[in-house]
Amino acid sequence: MPYYFFRNKLHLALLSALGAASWSVYFEIPVNGWTVLSVFLLTFSIYQDNRLTDDNEDSTNDPEGLKNALSHERLITYVTFYLLSALSLLIALPFGQPALWTTALVILIGFLYNHKCFPAFIARNLHGARRLKDIYIVKNLTPPIDWATALVFLPLFFEGKALSTKAWISWSYVFVCAFFVEVMWDMRDHRGDRLSGIRTIANTLSFAQTKRLLILASLISGLLLLYFTIAENLPPSTYFLLANNVAVIIIASLYNENKVEFMRRISDMTILLAALLFLSFGLIAFYCN
Repeated sequence: MPYYFFRNKLHLALLSALGAASWSVYFEIPVNGWTVLSVFLLTFSIYQDNRLTDDNEDSTNDPEGLKNALSHERLITYVTFYLLSALSLLIALPFGQPALWTTALVILIGFLYNHKCFPAFIARNLHGARRLKDIYIVKNLTPPIDWATALVFLPLFFEGKALSTKAWISWSYVFVCAFFVEVMWDMRDHRGDRLSGIRTIANTLSFAQTKRLLILASLISGLLLLYFTIAENLPPSTYFLLANNVAVIIIASLYNENKVEFMRRISDMTILLAALLFLSFGLIAFYCN
């Protein structure tokens, strides 16, 4: 059962939906069930689609998972991705243009990340890249943009709220947290990515250098979070999120390039930990307010 849960990315979908609910509480707006459902569907559909489009690297990184995905190719393509994406747009439609177009943007970014759809003349100017995942650095920045936008902006747009300084600071922090998760996943999958010709931070830097980058970036983001809290741009409950920075430092320190399965288990728990922290953050903000 746990393997099925993780393999089908249900943990990402459920915990992203939980994160959207938490940020709604933080922004003192109603927890909109349609927002939570939309974020669940968007995360589930994009990451299910990703299981099919990472065939080259997953033949090394996760051959059993790839085999399972290919056996359900039609279901994943036409139902899980296309149908659920269309359903997400229909859900967003009654909530106004910002909600609709932001939902569409999340879907588009996910599609361009997964699928080799860039025409030849664009690919030539991108050193042969046919999708966002093939572009160095952009590969590690694209999923965090989707996550942060869905978790932080969609709850506000579904309630007809404008983006404030507080919202942008929160978006930036979620982006950084998601970036940490992406890099740690790439550390886990560095061998398959390298063999497939995909350049990532984790396989262009040494393993030790990547760990130091994560730890340093986590320290810097934690200090910035501390500054905005002391400056009262964010409420006192924000201090709790510093635990996420501590968790990143601990998890990155535990990573060992010679223990791939161990890293896979830890990386599965990373998003779980982050989402639980977001939930606790939201609850603390609720009681503080």
